[in-house]
Amino acid sequence: MDSIKILIADDHTIIRNGLKLMLDKNSKFKIVGDVNSGSAAIDFIEKNSNQVDIVLMDIDMPGMNGIEATKILTSKHPHIKVLALTMHKEEKFINDMINAGALSYILKETDIPELVQAIENTALEKKYYSNEVSMSLINALMKKGTDNGHDLSKRELDVLKLIASGMTNKEAGEKLFISARTVESHRRNILDKLDFKNTSEMIRYAIENDLI
Repeated sequence: MDSIKILIADDHTIIRNGLKLMLDKNSKFKIVGDVNSGSAAIDFIEKNSNQVDIVLMDIDMPGMNGIEATKILTSKHPHIKVLALTMHKEEKFINDMINAGALSYILKETDIPELVQAIENTALEKKYYSNEVSMSLINALMKKGTDNGHDLSKRELDVLKLIASGMTNKEAGEKLFISARTVESHRRNILDKLDFKNTSEMIRYAIENDLI
């Protein structure tokens, strides 16, 4: 299997160097470059788009921030996946990055095993959120999901959150201590209530309407 090719975008030299030092030890990864701004990330990818699989993207950077850069990158280079790596755990930043096209979102305080898992999931086009990020999303679901027009039960909101985070029916069932078949039943109920054809439409709707 080919190495996962990673570009690091962060304005702090010590963070970039630390990430390179840690990730270079893993034979699954190849660090192809590091930049200190969103515009520099775009410039790098314009010249090396075939050499990048994932961008580890900070949010706060001088000039063009990570949100603006993610929006441009995912629009022009959809094969490149963005994994937000930031100190921000607030719902607004999470939603802004997801809306911009970031597939995954983790915090800088995460440990190395979780960072590795997040990168591997993202490479497989599976969403990955840090625990605190997931809690922020589910709290938003619980707060807003019962507003008029979103007549979802607490269990359906739980299922929606886990599906939106990239879990399979089996994984969501294990998390909620229910069967995969029951998760599928809840998923279908959500689709019926919100009049959607598939899970992608459901997740897109949840993001666009600030349910996650």
